[in-house]
Amino acid sequence: MASGRKERVLISCVSFEVSKIVEPAVYYEATRIHLIHYGKEPVYQEFYDEVEKRLKQELPKAKIIEHGEDPIFNFEKMMNLILRIIRQEQKDSGGAADIYVNISAGPSEYSAASLIASMMMKGVMPFNVSTEKYQVPLDKVKDVYYDNGHPVGMTKVPKEPNLFSTYEIQKPDEKLVLGLGILDEQIKKKSSSAPVMIPLLSENRLMEYTKADSGKPDQKSTMNYQRNFVDRWLDKGWVEKVSKREMRITDEGRTILDVFLSCYKQ
Repeated sequence: MASGRKERVLISCVSFEVSKIVEPAVYYEATRIHLIHYGKEPVYQEFYDEVEKRLKQELPKAKIIEHGEDPIFNFEKMMNLILRIIRQEQKDSGGAADIYVNISAGPSEYSAASLIASMMMKGVMPFNVSTEKYQVPLDKVKDVYYDNGHPVGMTKVPKEPNLFSTYEIQKPDEKLVLGLGILDEQIKKKSSSAPVMIPLLSENRLMEYTKADSGKPDQKSTMNYQRNFVDRWLDKGWVEKVSKREMRITDEGRTILDVFLSCYKQ
């Protein structure tokens, strides 16, 4: 009998990392793990084998799907592969699976492609894994990343720059973001009802409204505020209802404000 739990799909790239791939899979309790890797030298296979072994130890019931045909240093091929994986997983699960994409491990081409692909597909969750402790300690950096006493880094001889293909990602609606900023300020003041919000949005040229005989916004203006702001904030997950008259900014809404609000105010 099925447990009824959602499939938790995780997509990662294997190059020269192990813990950055294994530990997030364990953290999210992944049930299906797509491992993308590529390389002709034995060292690449050794890293892949170690990741696979650790995953089988930590998540014995998880299914591991290997993808080893496409070069991980090719942006277009990575973009294509990741989009195909996501679309197939969404199709197989009827859109019910939680899909996580690890953008931290792998070359920059994979990281860029995986982040953009995740943002193109609704419901996909890209994540980053920071490093708490490095394999090469600070006092050994000069032994590894210096040449004849001069800093060199991981790359000794780079290839020519390679321009990426570009894909337009829609920015959030400016009026919705600016309105959300006003709502945030009013929530802090414990005064965020529609009769308070509508005149403030009008003052900032975000909507027009008509006053009723009472001096408050009329019914049509209130309905426009509900439809064009509140409902859209709720649909996007930027706010959630606390009570019939009160809302709170969600973590996703807070991220939208942190990233876009000051830009739109310029």
